Amino acid sequence: QGMATPRKAGIPLGVMKVLDPRQLKPDSTETERILTVLDETIVKLEITRLIPRITGSLERYARMLGPEITSSLLEHQKLSMEIQHLLTSAGDEKSMRAAEQRLKCSLRNILRLFLANPLLYHGLKYEVRVRESPADVFIKAFMEFRNFMLEKLLTTPDEEKEKIQFMKDISLRVEKNTETISALRGELAAVIETRDEEVYRKDKMIENLKTSMEDLAKNCEAEIRLIMKEGEKQQKEDEEASQERCARLKQDIQHLGVQFKALVLEHRASELVLRKVKGR
Repeated sequence: QGMATPRKAGIPLGVMKVLDPRQLKPDSTETERILTVLDETIVKLEITRLIPRITGSLERYARMLGPEITSSLLEHQKLSMEIQHLLTSAGDEKSMRAAEQRLKCSLRNILRLFLANPLLYHGLKYEVRVRESPADVFIKAFMEFRNFMLEKLLTTPDEEKEKIQFMKDISLRVEKNTETISALRGELAAVIETRDEEVYRKDKMIENLKTSMEDLAKNCEAEIRLIMKEGEKQQKEDEEASQERCARLKQDIQHLGVQFKALVLEHRASELVLRKVKGR
C-alpha cells in the first residue's frame, strides 16, 4: 500500500518496530512492554549497586531482608570470594567460567527476589547509604535514555514534524536574535566609545583647569609675597624717612630752644636796662 512504511530487506517487522519507535505508537501494549523493560532494568541496576553494601552489613539488614534473600546474598558473597580467590591463585579457565556462571545465576535470583518485593527495594534504596560511584553516572544516563524513549514513544509522526519545525523556527529566531544582539552590541560599543572619548575630553579639560588654577594660585601667592615684600620695603623706607624727619625736627626744636633761651636772656637784659633807666 502507498501509505505504508517501506520495510527494509532482511529485517523482521518486530525488529523494525524496535529500531523505529514510531512503529510502536499504534500498539500501546508494545509501548508499555518497552517501558516496563527499561524501568525493570533501572531497578536492577540500582539493586546491583546496593548489593555490595548490603552484603557488607548483612547482620544489620537481615531482619529487613528476610531469610530467603539473606541466604541468597550470603551465597552470592561466597561466590564472589571464590572468584576473587581464583583470580589471585590463577585457577584454571574452566573453573573460572563455571564460577562466573554460578555468580550470574545468583545475581539473577537475587534480582528476581527483590523485584518480587518492590516495597523492600524502595525501603533499602533510602536506608542503605552508598558513596557516589561511576555506576551512578551510568544509572542516571540510563534514566535519561528511558525518558528520551518515552518521549519518542508518545510522539506521533506529525508531532515529530511539528517539533522539528518548531526547533528550526527557534533556531532561526535565535540566529536573528543573535544578529540583533550583535548589532546592538556594536551600537553599544560605539556609544561607550563616544562616551569614553567625551569623558576623556572632560577629564582633560578639568585637569587643564585644575593646572591653571594651581598656576594662578602660585602666581597669586608670588604676587602677594612680592606686594608684601614691597610693602615691607616701603614701610621700612617710610620709617627711615620718618626717623630722619623726626631727627631734623628734634634738631630744629633744639635750635629753636637755644634761640628761645637766647631771646629770653636778651629780653631780660633789655628789661633790666629799661628798669634801670626808669629808676633814674
